[in-house]
Amino acid sequence: MGKKLKVIMIAHASHSYFANKEDDLKKIVLNDWYFKTASQLRKFHEGIEVECWAPEKDNSGYEEYVENGIKLRFFPVSFSPLYGMDFSFSMLRDLKKEVEKSYRDGYEVVIHLHECHNLHGLVILDLFKNVRIIVQHHGGSWPLRHLRESWKKRLFFPLFWLGQLYESRVICNAEKFYALSGEEMDYLKSKNCNVVFRTMGIGDEYFDEINKRYARRELGIDENEKMIFFLGRVDRMKGVGYLLEAMKKFRDDDELRGVKLKDVKLKIAGYGKERDELERWAKSEGLDNVEFLGGVFGREKLLYLGACDLLVLPSLKEGAPVTVMEAMACNRPSVVSDVGGVRMMIEDGENGKVIRKANVDEIVEGVREVLSWKDKDVRKYANIYKWEKIVEDTVKDYIGEK
Repeated sequence: MGKKLKVIMIAHASHSYFANKEDDLKKIVLNDWYFKTASQLRKFHEGIEVECWAPEKDNSGYEEYVENGIKLRFFPVSFSPLYGMDFSFSMLRDLKKEVEKSYRDGYEVVIHLHECHNLHGLVILDLFKNVRIIVQHHGGSWPLRHLRESWKKRLFFPLFWLGQLYESRVICNAEKFYALSGEEMDYLKSKNCNVVFRTMGIGDEYFDEINKRYARRELGIDENEKMIFFLGRVDRMKGVGYLLEAMKKFRDDDELRGVKLKDVKLKIAGYGKERDELERWAKSEGLDNVEFLGGVFGREKLLYLGACDLLVLPSLKEGAPVTVMEAMACNRPSVVSDVGGVRMMIEDGENGKVIRKANVDEIVEGVREVLSWKDKDVRKYANIYKWEKIVEDTVKDYIGEK
């Protein structure tokens, strides 16, 4: 590598969108994919300087702190009409200053956008077209597709239409896109963009063997319990409502083809604005086979992945869900909705079960089928998602190496 390199990771929206009042916002930030990517980049390439930037609608002023040698900078938003439409003039102003200063100090600069189907991303692609920009897709949709997915927003059609025109004009200013689904890849190719399928990564710690009996003893979980695990943002877009409906069937039915459904227990881990509402509904329905854990991180997260029999992710929309990769690395199969890039990850019947989205009966049948599996080698499917390989490929794009 010739010149010094500075990478500025930029999150697409305020982290507080995903938090309830009692949640630790810093924990949410440090478990966001832009910070995880930055941390892995520093781990394998200490000579690369990296910062993480984000708008934050709950901040009245500028905030920064350093974590693991990475500077995190948060900018108050100028307006925030909808999720993904946070806009911060101060962040754009400071980004211009930072790029100019870095060039004067002898750095090459890369802006790594974590999602671009949003106002900030498009403006950065427009104003900083002479800077090398890499875009990581996280499951977002281009403006008109987003409108089709959410007809509640049809009153904003003129805004989405203008957004689509703007996106079509500036999107190819990016050096490269990392897409998470075949549909996203096709869309970007139709715009003559340079695109590859590339996911986030998983750390080596997920590949360490975790004894199920030990993990359950550490967490106080019955050794004979059939435990299924949800890990992610707790809201209806992640299919949690359908999953809870499925748990009513598990509670009320006796047995389905050899699996005692009443023995199946669900642990739900994660944050989300709708978590409290969903938890209240579960309690009102008497779902004593469901437990809401809140956020779990680090060793505790590994223990739950080791303790479970399978991961269940009945999302209505996804990119390439990293929780599925993590479960595979822990040698746990998954029951996952057929959305986003899931079929590029799951070999149906081998490392998981792909089901139709928004279908309670298929959740029940998928869980039943996977619980009946014996001695499947799921871990081998996770090797391609190790962080080291992903970081090395990404750094080649940062420096323009083929």
